[in-house]
Amino acid sequence: MLQIRSPAAQIKTIDYAHSAATTHKTPVLINAHLFIPLDDAAANAQNAFVYAAEISGGDKAAVALAFGDKVYWDDTAKKFTNVATSNTLVGYALEAAASGDATTGIIAFNSFAA
Repeated sequence: MLQIRSPAAQIKTIDYAHSAATTHKTPVLINAHLFIPLDDAAANAQNAFVYAAEISGGDKAAVALAFGDKVYWDDTAKKFTNVATSNTLVGYALEAAASGDATTGIIAFNSFAA
């Protein structure tokens, strides 16, 4: 399960009422930027969305991530990856993850990395 690893004072959030329902810590692509909702919310209901933090444990494609690698969001597969083509840049790997790992190590996540 995706975890927010940064201390509370370092987590950057924005309140927003998204047009679709959102699920706690399930990343959502909004206007070509990835955000992480902090709570479950119905469509058009106000929710807090993380746009910058250290995160870990997100679902990962079957690729290896090395320290410093660019990390992308594959919105079709709903997974983090190192493949740039047709995906959205969301940060950099701060901890390596093997191709056989199902989840990420620590990522310096930023919705506005691109």
